[in-house]
Amino acid sequence: MKNVTVIGLGVMGAALARVLLKNGFDVTAWNRSREKAEPLKNEGATIANSFAEAISVNATIIVCIKTHTDTKSLLETAPSLEGKNIIELSTGSAPEAESLYQWLRKEQATCLIGMICTFPRAIGEEDSTILTVGSAALWKRSKETIKILAGKSTYLGTQVSSLAILYSALFLPRQGFMFGMIYGALLCKKAGVSMEDYVEQIPLTIKVVNDYYDVFASSVLSGDFENPQASVNTYVAAFKDTLDSFHENGVNDELPMLMSKLVNLGADAGLGDKQLTSLINLLSK
Repeated sequence: MKNVTVIGLGVMGAALARVLLKNGFDVTAWNRSREKAEPLKNEGATIANSFAEAISVNATIIVCIKTHTDTKSLLETAPSLEGKNIIELSTGSAPEAESLYQWLRKEQATCLIGMICTFPRAIGEEDSTILTVGSAALWKRSKETIKILAGKSTYLGTQVSSLAILYSALFLPRQGFMFGMIYGALLCKKAGVSMEDYVEQIPLTIKVVNDYYDVFASSVLSGDFENPQASVNTYVAAFKDTLDSFHENGVNDELPMLMSKLVNLGADAGLGDKQLTSLINLLSK
């Protein structure tokens, strides 16, 4: 699988193509606007003159455009997809992914749908991940190629719709941390606390996040929410203090208020002496 076509040469698609080129792949590249493809020509890629040419020259085709629906619309214009290996790395909802996957099967193409879990600059790194679902046979044939693009890549099975759900579930912890930093910066700015001091302390806070993960993983997998080092009641008190700081400094409190409401909901339901992760069972009801 050393001959690959890459469709879509935005920041991410171009990063995928460059890593393949650096690893000795024969890459044919195509983008709707040709100017985005031209820089790769100087790096060794063959620039297809048309979409039909890009599809026809190689059996393995990596697509990285906007959505699964866009991918389906584009592939519908191909002369034939019979026997093609489509590695779809665009984004979209579970129904969109399922629709694309089933349509490709009818077109007698084999498909993997992947979720890129990193920034473009980290493509090619050992600790980066692309999660894939779809054809087990195609994963077996292409996993070494995909692991060149992201070393921790893995295959999650044939349930295509699960990938969009997992994406959303993994998106929340990352963005929760980002928005937590943003709201923290807002409080410091309004209260006159040095932004340099705040930024300097964040790496120390990240170490505590690892402890949070350990608590989460052990309690959720075992279902044991007893004997917490920090109980729901502890968080009720901590969020009260945090909200006091926000109110005293006239800072928008939407994010900490949401968290405070959730921990108080747990306390009111009798979970005060349990692990914070016990909220999962409460909220699922």
